Amino acid sequence: MVVYQDIGMPDANLFPGTVAEPVPALPPLGEPVSRTDRVRDALRGAILDGTLPPGRPLVERELAEMLGVSKTPVREALKQLRSSGLVEVNVHQGVSVRRLDAALVRELYIARATVEPEACRLACLRGDAESLRRARQALEESAQYLARDDSARLSIANRRFHREIYAGCGNTFLCDFLDQLQDLTAFVATAGWRLRATAASEAGEHLAILEAAENGDADRTEDLSRQHIETSARNILELLEDES
Repeated sequence: MVVYQDIGMPDANLFPGTVAEPVPALPPLGEPVSRTDRVRDALRGAILDGTLPPGRPLVERELAEMLGVSKTPVREALKQLRSSGLVEVNVHQGVSVRRLDAALVRELYIARATVEPEACRLACLRGDAESLRRARQALEESAQYLARDDSARLSIANRRFHREIYAGCGNTFLCDFLDQLQDLTAFVATAGWRLRATAASEAGEHLAILEAAENGDADRTEDLSRQHIETSARNILELLEDES
């Protein structure tokens, strides 16, 4: 998922003697319009909802026929999905849906647990009311998808919740790093839910994190975020061990 983010413009006071040029108005970003974007989003959704399960070969010709497009947008879409971590190239240069294994889960969740709680703490200290409003909205949407047993949309709403909690940290580097993990985190979460239903308990953890942030308790927000990430990692690793 590509997230567009305002990183600000340089302060004219940093360059004495210069006059800031007016920034031309740009049209707002709309929904993806290119064929590659539509193919990417279709494949991404199919991977997250399990239609294309882990390890499934992704043959350009077959996918093009299924989607009614040429191979070119499929090829470009697969490149984008590779960068997000959802697909991988095999030994003989074949492309497949990413396989879920313990090594992937450990690396992913260690990365998140190292960075995300601190970003959440910083966001809480800054007190971005608009981000918290959007986080609560994402949480409410998550509850609707949970009731419908729509795991793919639930996972995406959960990722949006997490992003709104940490996005107010004011640190572009932290946000960019965590944004890069969003699709892969959604992939791991939905794969885990197919093995064991933990989404309801995770919703309770999300609510606790949000309430701490709304109360301005930065330390508790950080602690609950770290506990949530570590608990999710343990659950998925246990599931993988049971399956092996």
